[in-house]
Amino acid sequence: MKEFSNSTIIIPTLNEEKNIGPLIKRLTLLYPKVNLIVADDGSTDNTRSIAEEKAVVIDRTEKRIKGITASVLDAAQQVMTENIIVMDADFQHPPEKVGDIIRLLSKNDIVIAVREKVIGPWGPVRRLESRIATSLARLRVGKVRDPLSGFFGIKTGFLKNIDKTNFEQHCFKILFNMLKKTDRGTRIGYVLYDFDMRRSGESKIRKQHIWYFLKSLLR
Repeated sequence: MKEFSNSTIIIPTLNEEKNIGPLIKRLTLLYPKVNLIVADDGSTDNTRSIAEEKAVVIDRTEKRIKGITASVLDAAQQVMTENIIVMDADFQHPPEKVGDIIRLLSKNDIVIAVREKVIGPWGPVRRLESRIATSLARLRVGKVRDPLSGFFGIKTGFLKNIDKTNFEQHCFKILFNMLKKTDRGTRIGYVLYDFDMRRSGESKIRKQHIWYFLKSLLR
């Protein structure tokens, strides 16, 4: 059985008590000795206490800046492994694809999990919003597939060398923040997956996150 001790999975969370336990169980079953960091943004439920049984937990409750970008960057400072994988806790990102991302990181700087299709009810307005946001993102980063994906892998050394001065810390789209700082020589690989509906809980995206994304476009 292959060990995955060279990789760390970062999971940003906020009130994911119904999802985080099953997700960690699935990841540790699929990827023996993989490192797990849960970057919790101030959950008011039992997310942190559940995660602490199997993962390193960063409690960001008192942090002034909230959001996925800030959470992932905090967690990345503690990573000592060769690879980092970022994924959500709500099972919209299939754990089974993490292994493919790790495999492709052996020859790429970044590996993006690309949403090939959406499973479940994703209305026409949501689809239109996604297309518009993706088109705007590509104006900044070029013809990158799914530049707003929240499911990706990156070489730890590559991430630590990225200039993060102008990152929009509140923005949910950390991959986009990173891609803005890459050049033509960056090796990017892709893994296709089906984007599922969240199993439990509710989406954390609010109207202000649209504003944060627009600010990120201009930085």
